[in-house]
Amino acid sequence: MKRYILFLSTFMALMACDKIDSLNTGNLSDSEIAEGLKEALIVGTDTSTKILGARNGYLQDAAVKILLPDAIHASIESFKSKSINLGITTVTGTQLYEGYQNSLLGINIPGLRAKEDALLEGINHAAEDAASTAAPVFVDAITSITIQDANNILFGGNDRAATQYLEGQTSATLFGNYEPKIDAALTSVTIGGNSVVDEYEDFVLQYNAVLNTNVGVGTIGSLMNLQTVTVTDLSAHATQKGLDGLFLKIADEEADIRKDPLARVSAILEKVFGALD
Repeated sequence: MKRYILFLSTFMALMACDKIDSLNTGNLSDSEIAEGLKEALIVGTDTSTKILGARNGYLQDAAVKILLPDAIHASIESFKSKSINLGITTVTGTQLYEGYQNSLLGINIPGLRAKEDALLEGINHAAEDAASTAAPVFVDAITSITIQDANNILFGGNDRAATQYLEGQTSATLFGNYEPKIDAALTSVTIGGNSVVDEYEDFVLQYNAVLNTNVGVGTIGSLMNLQTVTVTDLSAHATQKGLDGLFLKIADEEADIRKDPLARVSAILEKVFGALD
């Protein structure tokens, strides 16, 4: 009798688990899950491109703000962290970067800080202009992918799994389709009457000129053990960083849809992501 009661209890528990699992999943098919994941990505894209496409969308968001290309950014940060002995005084790299004059030594170094700030503003405004037109590029990529293992993407416990899947499947295609938009924006957005690209190239030349400035005991670059930098492809850099920012925001929107029923703005989102509640 005890064995029968134990068997019955176990059977009822298993049936209850199956019922709960059925309620949680809503008897979702793989195709429904895939449709829901794509819908979440499209909604996330729409929201993200509006956020980042707005004025200062990139510029005033530290998480996505686009800085100078890595090599020159690293060189400038190293420059500012150093100091040099000019014989009668020691000058920090930060002082030199802000602009430095010493009539006794005949040194007159124009400041680069304001030029960098203006350049970063131009780069980020270009990315914002491009982001405002990015939604169709992303939607094409989203609708064209075949989502494998959709059930695991939905229920795997990763709040950003669909976005990560999209990025892994479409990065190269998105880069190729998005770069022309960034390139056009870098040309159309101007700083003091010049395009962002022209200002970037001029900035690199001026920075190298500072490194090559002779201060009597050697050049600034040699005293700081820094080499001049080369002009790199600003369009490729801004495209990659712009996409990184968009993926970050889309991932945030996906996480929101997973956690907040109010963010599920369509029937398929309610059905698919309601299974997570």
